[in-house]
Amino acid sequence: MIKKSIYIFLALASFSMISCEDDFLDRAPGLNLDEEKVFTIFENAQRFHVDIYSHLQDGFNRLGNFQPVPMSSAADESDSYMGYHGTQTLNFGSYDGVDNQLFNYYSGIRKANIFMSKLEVIPFPDEKTKEGMVGEAHFLRAFYYFEIIKRYGGMPIIEEVLNPGNNLMYPRNSYKECVEYILADCESAISTLPVNRPDNEMGRTTKGAAMALKARMLLYAASPLWNVEITNADKWQLAADAAKAVIDLKDENGAPMYELFNRGNGAADYERLFFTRRNNGNNEVIFYKHQGPIDFNNQQIAVWAPKGDGFDGAGAVAPTQNFVDLFEMSNGKLIGESGSGYDANNPYLNRDPRFYKTIIYNGSVWQGITVETFLSPDLTSNGKHRKILAEYTSTGYYVRKYLPEEVKTKTTVQAYHNWIYFRLAEMYLNYAEAMNEVAGPTAEVYAALNEVRGRSGVVDMPAGLSKEQMRLRIMNERAIELSFEEHRWWDARRWKKGAEWFGGEIFEMYIVKDGTGTLSYTKKPIDVRIYRDYMDLYPIPISEMNKNPLLQQNPGW
Repeated sequence: MIKKSIYIFLALASFSMISCEDDFLDRAPGLNLDEEKVFTIFENAQRFHVDIYSHLQDGFNRLGNFQPVPMSSAADESDSYMGYHGTQTLNFGSYDGVDNQLFNYYSGIRKANIFMSKLEVIPFPDEKTKEGMVGEAHFLRAFYYFEIIKRYGGMPIIEEVLNPGNNLMYPRNSYKECVEYILADCESAISTLPVNRPDNEMGRTTKGAAMALKARMLLYAASPLWNVEITNADKWQLAADAAKAVIDLKDENGAPMYELFNRGNGAADYERLFFTRRNNGNNEVIFYKHQGPIDFNNQQIAVWAPKGDGFDGAGAVAPTQNFVDLFEMSNGKLIGESGSGYDANNPYLNRDPRFYKTIIYNGSVWQGITVETFLSPDLTSNGKHRKILAEYTSTGYYVRKYLPEEVKTKTTVQAYHNWIYFRLAEMYLNYAEAMNEVAGPTAEVYAALNEVRGRSGVVDMPAGLSKEQMRLRIMNERAIELSFEEHRWWDARRWKKGAEWFGGEIFEMYIVKDGTGTLSYTKKPIDVRIYRDYMDLYPIPISEMNKNPLLQQNPGW
């Protein structure tokens, strides 16, 4: 019997197969490892297994070919107005092929399927190792399917290991069927994964990560976007229970597995949690993309870093005034509320403490330099960090969140820069949202929200809110706490708020400094973005539709 060679990047992209050899096994040139040599030698099977993780994508530089930018610049959080950044296509309402991850995620799914089809021949050293590795494969397959269906809705579920010559034409499964499949994989992972990992296994998935994926999947499924398909009366309670299970998870010694990163420094702890790993005392992190420390030369830093004298970043991610306006005042009131104390002539005074750790604004100090994003009346003596040129901020702001202040241009200083997929603060917010839908703003809802706010020195949520008022405040809290973490883009869709939040005018803060040094602040539109309700789901790319006539396009496209 002739053995078929394993091609690791033999992937399913809307069920068209492309094969190519991969060097992950470090095989000698010309040596083609067959199935027996891969899976009957544990070290080779282990390396194949690790490669399933390679399809995880971080969100620092997701869209674009040169200096790619985050999804936040397609949402209302930021603007990246240079066309090559990629988000402009989405802002104009054209989605075909943009953020198309079908090939990538189906490739990861296929690898997980291959691994699980070979369990009988892999010589695992013990049953515990086998169970853990199988749990990882279940989690990663579920994660990749979740990434697919949050973009497209229900898509084909593929469990078989497909090869050239097989029937590759699969119809779409329903969203509900996909949810059930993902939840089943999560349960399998939860039952076999360890609750903790040693330092030399940081970045590998755990029981808590699988529980967090389950919680997020249930929250999304319960949301208004899927009311037609997901109709069970207990859907919000299931989402609440799943989030609470993560919050309450204990380690092997009975201690809380996860805790908010809180060293008593208020919003400074919020800032540092993205640069601090679990083995350095950050027990808020549940699952993140593991990589070594990086310096300013890495585009994860350089693309986001401010542009102008002393900074030398690309300044490609400019927070919008729309987003800045979402930050509460320090007294917990929204800027438009009576008694908030908001001063349009001094707009950055007394804001939510997280504002100062998220936004670089005119007059703030960053890396020892006072930021100048003002303009002169005749535009001849503008601030050194805003020049009305394409490579400077389009909004008057730069991002501070995710930028370790110690990492500067022309130095070799490095820092951890973690893309976090799941952290405990999200689970508190998921729990609060789901419980509010179940029973309104109960004490449990307030407690969960105030736990997150309190870590950063934010005052408690206002008392006496109605269910509808609390729903809006939770949406706003998610926008602030989870900013630039790829939640707003998907929250808008699942709540059917995309047209309201992302359609219409995007604003800058136009700051003018006159000859006396007086600053004036004017909110001005810089762009009109397009968003229609049918954009809540991506279109299946035309190239993929052409490969598989059984696929049906999403409505509106």
